[in-house]
Amino acid sequence: MDKVSVYIPACNAAAFLPRALEGLLAQTHPADEILVIDDGSRDATCEIAARYPGVTLLRHARNRGLGAARNTAFQSARNALVAALDADCVPEPGWLASLLPPLADPQVAGVGGFLAEGVQRTVADRWRRAHMPQEWGAAPLRNPRFLYGCNNVFRKAAVLEAGGYDERMRTNGEDTDLSQRLRAHGWHLVYEPAARATHLRQDTIRSILDTYWRWWRFGVRAYANGVRLRSVLGHAVFVHFRHTFLDFVRSDLRARRFGLLGLDLLALGYFPYRDFRLWLEAHSGAAPQRISSEV
Repeated sequence: MDKVSVYIPACNAAAFLPRALEGLLAQTHPADEILVIDDGSRDATCEIAARYPGVTLLRHARNRGLGAARNTAFQSARNALVAALDADCVPEPGWLASLLPPLADPQVAGVGGFLAEGVQRTVADRWRRAHMPQEWGAAPLRNPRFLYGCNNVFRKAAVLEAGGYDERMRTNGEDTDLSQRLRAHGWHLVYEPAARATHLRQDTIRSILDTYWRWWRFGVRAYANGVRLRSVLGHAVFVHFRHTFLDFVRSDLRARRFGLLGLDLLALGYFPYRDFRLWLEAHSGAAPQRISSEV
């Protein structure tokens, strides 16, 4: 039986952590090691992790972001295979067992699973499921665009060979970036939808728009590339309107999700506003928009 270290990056995750840990402890393929990486929490995250026997708690004295939390896990894990589960996700009992078979191929560096949206109480939750899925569909796939960070397993040696996670990516984009570097090193990735976990996140309109903007800005468009006013104006027209907004509306009309159209329209105004704020801060000497990597 393959020995696997499983880690949970957590910042202020007390509301979700018990269910995530209980799901890991109920796996049909037991984890050899469970790590909770506390990234500067101010709630009861550490106290909750310490209550579970067999769980090792590793703490950052201050919030360093998601990329740093993942690097701490890979540097500390004792096994050659290292799996990740986000703190607001609950794995099904066969989750870990389903992730492992593709790694029998020595060319495969990592395998990612399917994340189902478990909370659909508000329009923001339904918009997240429609426009921010963390899965690639119902069929297995070799070499998807990237593996989502929420639930996966990687060869530790491959991740370290690729340079680990980029710690500038505090909340988003670290999974896309690592996947691209692994592929550049000649490794293959596999998406296996039989490995299922359920997302417990609950959103408001403001939180979901902020999250989607960070997905785009810090994932698709690297923040390290800088921000120019010309790019802010160009993105407003050619990305946020012609691509993002129109894609949202077409998708929601086809699926008869008429209740999401109002949020689509809010997004059209919100995304250029956040880009413009980022440009103002970059040119005023103010500290850049920093958002802790909570949960």
